[in-house]
Amino acid sequence: MTKTLPIVHSILDANALGERIARQYPLKAPVHCELLTRGMNDVYLVRDGNGTEYACRVWRAGFRTEDDVAYETEFVNFLDARGFAVPAAVPAGDGRLYAPVRGPEGQRYFALFRWAPGKSYGDKPDVAGARELGRWFGRFHRAVKDFRPRRQRHVDLAGGLRRIAAPLQKMTAHRPGDPAFYALACEALARALEKVDEASAPTGATHGDFHLYNAFRRDDGSFIVLDFDNCGVDRFAQELNSFIWANDYVGVDRGISEAFLAGYESERPMGAREKALMPLFYAAKELRFLGGFAANVNAVGHTPLLNPDLDWFAQRVRANVKAAGVL
Repeated sequence: MTKTLPIVHSILDANALGERIARQYPLKAPVHCELLTRGMNDVYLVRDGNGTEYACRVWRAGFRTEDDVAYETEFVNFLDARGFAVPAAVPAGDGRLYAPVRGPEGQRYFALFRWAPGKSYGDKPDVAGARELGRWFGRFHRAVKDFRPRRQRHVDLAGGLRRIAAPLQKMTAHRPGDPAFYALACEALARALEKVDEASAPTGATHGDFHLYNAFRRDDGSFIVLDFDNCGVDRFAQELNSFIWANDYVGVDRGISEAFLAGYESERPMGAREKALMPLFYAAKELRFLGGFAANVNAVGHTPLLNPDLDWFAQRVRANVKAAGVL
């Protein structure tokens, strides 16, 4: 007898999803829906009868809780109301910002967002643009003190590192010395992060995974920032290091990161203790990226996670954990 194997990550039929959107959202008919990208989540292009385009994100089953989805959609609409250029969530006919949908592997959620126009800043980054994006994030981090969500979403830096230790050890089991080192590094970084207080590194609602390709430059030269899937209350310094580390990972000139930080501090100056902790947050970002790959690779594959070079990471993580002073 043939046994049916379980499904980890299905792809919803675009036509059926389009029909669901047409029933639940007040869009002019006919509603067209087609799969745009698949990865950590799936994104569909939606076009209504007026030619207006939207992005529909369908979260992967078990990847985000309903509270996570509620927080994100409420957060982007808060930012939109405050004048920040973000793809706001479009309310359905009943006023809700997201809806449940069943996939063969379990409960999923989807939301419709305004389309983000422009061209990816990551395709042609420049110093002036980086400085402007830094100012954008400085203003953003000052504004989030007024965000009062109905459901909270805290980024558990230390707990997240401890959770990725096991899948990271499994993925690197064939590499002598790596599994034991990564287990030690995850625990050492987690303990160091737990000792950081609010006075040293302030917290607030953050984007969570900002990099060059999560900003689009519009025709008028201004920016729109997208993909808040990893948002939540976190250290602002961790947000900055997500950007800096991602630039280093893809080989962007360090001047881009320096301009971003200069623009940021023109709006929100960092304290001396916060700056001193930057190497800790940098090392945490690097290890969390590698561990996130290990934890999610069997649901989304290598390509959406940039095919990390395990030799490169073995050297880099060791050097950056040492620079952070935790091992």
